[in-house]
Amino acid sequence: MHRLGFKLFTTDIQNNPNFTAETIEFVREHELETYIELMVIPSTTEEILKKFQNLLSGIEVVIHAPHNSMGFDTGCQDCFADNVKILSYAQKAADMLCSRYIIVHAGCGRGQKHIEETARQFRLFNDSRIVVENLPYKAENVKAYMHGTTPEQIKYIMDETTCGFCFDFSHAICASNSLGLDINKQLAGFYSLKPSLYHLCDGNIRGSEDKHLHYGEGNFPLGLFLQEYISLEALITMETGTKIPTDASAWIEDFNYLRKLEK
Repeated sequence: MHRLGFKLFTTDIQNNPNFTAETIEFVREHELETYIELMVIPSTTEEILKKFQNLLSGIEVVIHAPHNSMGFDTGCQDCFADNVKILSYAQKAADMLCSRYIIVHAGCGRGQKHIEETARQFRLFNDSRIVVENLPYKAENVKAYMHGTTPEQIKYIMDETTCGFCFDFSHAICASNSLGLDINKQLAGFYSLKPSLYHLCDGNIRGSEDKHLHYGEGNFPLGLFLQEYISLEALITMETGTKIPTDASAWIEDFNYLRKLEK
């Protein structure tokens, strides 16, 4: 059975306390089926991390490092010092929460030199917990075009750094549509890289913008994805929803939706 991940942000403990409490309660009640993916916002204090350390004790936690919209860009050589500082917040969280994985986005910039720069920086980060996440070609909140958009680019980064891989379905579909590539071939190519974990939401199968829709709100063939491109015991983070949450009900519905598809 797949393990399904609920996503929290380090800011949720203050901004969305009810959502945080309900999510953690549900995960504890379903601990063998679930986990938490924690997005670490830059400048997250050790005090906040200690609160999460207490709240999430005994729960499997995957860490997501700050990404491109938060000033982190491994495709930019001049950004390296800032990237090291930004990543350190995620590494600190992973240390405190005993996380096996730190998800890190590939960088921005078109052309092989930017992909090579991402690989160089990943090597210098020198953290075996890092898994690279594939990206859409463009995003609403990122001005530059991104790389890590095809299986070939992700494979290059993995081969150069020995990092793992986080397979994001929506990013793969959006990139395929932006670049005029065959979606099924791209998905099969990403799956062949033996992902460590997955991100899954719903969306527009012909779109190029990542919408993070709740399951059933779009037209992604989610059942096919589960059957063809996700290993049986995989970790799948439910990256659904864009509105600021007030409670966990929509994500519990997502959990139940995927469980029905698995049967």
